[in-house]
Amino acid sequence: MLNIASRGKALVIFAAAVAVAVALACGSDPQIVEVERVVTQEVIKEVPVEKVVTQEVIKEVPRDVVVEKEVIKTVEVEKPVEVIKEVIKTVEVEKPVTITETVTLIVTPTPVVMAAPGAINAPQPSGDAGVINIAIADVAPGVGLGSTQLTDAMHYWGVGEVTMKFVSPGVVAPMLATAWELKINDAGKPYGATLTVRDDVIFHGEGLGDRSNNGGSWGPMSAKDVAFTINDGNNAVNNASIHWQAGDFAAMFGSNEAVAMDDSTVDLTFNVDAMGEPLYDPRWSANLMNDAAQAFSVQSLNRFETVGKQEMQDTNFIGTGPLQIVEWIQDDRATLEAVPYTHWNANPKVDRIVFREVGEQNTQVALMETGEIDAAPIELKNLPRMLDGGFQTADNGLAGLASVVFSGNLWETNHVVSNEPLDTAAVYMRDLPWIGDPSPDNRGDKNKDLTDLEEARLVRNALARAIDRDLINTALLNGLGFPNYLNQFSSTNPNWQDKWNYPYDPAESERLLDEAGWTKNSNGNRFDIPLYAPNPGGYQEIADAVAGFWEEIGVSTAVQKYAYSVYRPTIVARSTTLPWVTGCDDGKSTWPWEWPKSQDHTSLTRGGFGCGLEIKEVADTWIAVAGETDIEKQMQMNNDLAQYLFDQAVSFGIVGVPAPITYNPNKIASWPMDPALFSTWNNPEDIVPAGR
Repeated sequence: MLNIASRGKALVIFAAAVAVAVALACGSDPQIVEVERVVTQEVIKEVPVEKVVTQEVIKEVPRDVVVEKEVIKTVEVEKPVEVIKEVIKTVEVEKPVTITETVTLIVTPTPVVMAAPGAINAPQPSGDAGVINIAIADVAPGVGLGSTQLTDAMHYWGVGEVTMKFVSPGVVAPMLATAWELKINDAGKPYGATLTVRDDVIFHGEGLGDRSNNGGSWGPMSAKDVAFTINDGNNAVNNASIHWQAGDFAAMFGSNEAVAMDDSTVDLTFNVDAMGEPLYDPRWSANLMNDAAQAFSVQSLNRFETVGKQEMQDTNFIGTGPLQIVEWIQDDRATLEAVPYTHWNANPKVDRIVFREVGEQNTQVALMETGEIDAAPIELKNLPRMLDGGFQTADNGLAGLASVVFSGNLWETNHVVSNEPLDTAAVYMRDLPWIGDPSPDNRGDKNKDLTDLEEARLVRNALARAIDRDLINTALLNGLGFPNYLNQFSSTNPNWQDKWNYPYDPAESERLLDEAGWTKNSNGNRFDIPLYAPNPGGYQEIADAVAGFWEEIGVSTAVQKYAYSVYRPTIVARSTTLPWVTGCDDGKSTWPWEWPKSQDHTSLTRGGFGCGLEIKEVADTWIAVAGETDIEKQMQMNNDLAQYLFDQAVSFGIVGVPAPITYNPNKIASWPMDPALFSTWNNPEDIVPAGR
């Protein structure tokens, strides 16, 4: 056994043996593909004649053709062919201004964990061939209304659908929206967008009837349903919303309602800053509106107007995806089945999928080895045992960046958009070593020669350098993960710089704590610190390991383990001072370097999820990067942000954690997945049962 032993107190964490018959085949090195992107900004002046020429080009293309205003890319896949109409609009204006940029797309091969030669056969599965049983750590709320906290993962389950589809950084494809176009103001800045939505999508049920007249379904989807879903979730429009993206909607759209111009057109207006300038988020189509990220699932306005909020809240979600809900019991199980009609996008090969909540990892393993469960997100420490037993894996290339985030460091005094004063009194009621009070006259608790901000910065930097990330990767992840140092920047990205690595240096950690004034008492203890850890992804064991290292430098650490649903309200309310192990929103290995970073570290998302941090430097950088069109400048600003976050150590990384799904090949022939920005699994509707 390999031990991670605390030399301060006898905390020992046992992990799997390092000698494993596992190989991580990551393919070749990332390919750098340079694409010239031409953005034409129309300068409209008073001229005698404005000539508009509209050219319609009809092409037969695969389902995942990319249609984008600035970059057009066709992805060749073996999927049904459909006809997409691509409208190219040319406008003659006086002295058009053209900006040419070079877009760098990082194409990273999907990592595949491979079984060693000679693996024994997997067990014979139970049940019908077309019924797939999957164990997961949490069956989230499946209520029918987004604002009452319907899980934002419904589109990962194949039940819900969103407007766009992610292909790769900078490349977005149609989904429920067939086309979209930015609205540009006189200054050449995007201030909104219009979406054209499909006319062949229906809500779950038996047909196209109107339920208000006892028909078979809630009818066809239209632009009105898309607008309703966005407004229902947006906390700045619907103050009662506790949608998982309530704050993200508010940051992107502010109090501007989405408007259905007709049955096929949605008009969106972006948020503005305190000066009335548009707050354009360049990730809008690839993140909040995209099935690869944390988005929304379109819900029926007809149903809401017919049965009302309370019944939608009390009954299961009805969406438009290729799978529909048969039964959904939060924290227990969810049963889905293929829709009984030809779906516009995908027709499942499975008959039914049953998701069972099994929170304990050893139980998941046991159920798979007996054939009762066909697939589960087996943690990396247990993966060699499964592969040796004949199981196989599927994944989408995403690794979560497990990090320590020191919630309670609320350093913004005024809201970055409204400029209204922010109430932060709750987190400064006690002087805690890891939280810095930004008041300029506030001195350190232990070292009066320092400001409270500087004292807390030294403490966090000490804690960051006390962790042996390589050992955690080896002991808990079987070497299949990677050390990581910042929550919002992956160390595997080609733009990473080693100057942002926190070295494992317990002696330096102790020196920094001494400098901060937190010296050891007679028992060898400096101070006590709690550390919260939610269960999914093995983060609780990572927290245990972190606690062991902190004990070594005299910081007594109590790991708290309970449901995230209990912790979340304190994050939304910005009232917690409890550090936690999390990836936040941006802690994903697949996020492009040039994107605006750490919106959840700012007041932009007030009213919804935040990591428990509000930092003016991060907010200012987010707005500056979002408003910049030059990618090189965006990346330099993010480099400066990385340096700032490294110095402050408010959300430092621990390890990157790949999260493959392990499955029984005697029941599942394959599980194809799409590239992802948030969820570690997707596309259960694409599971191919063995023998079909």
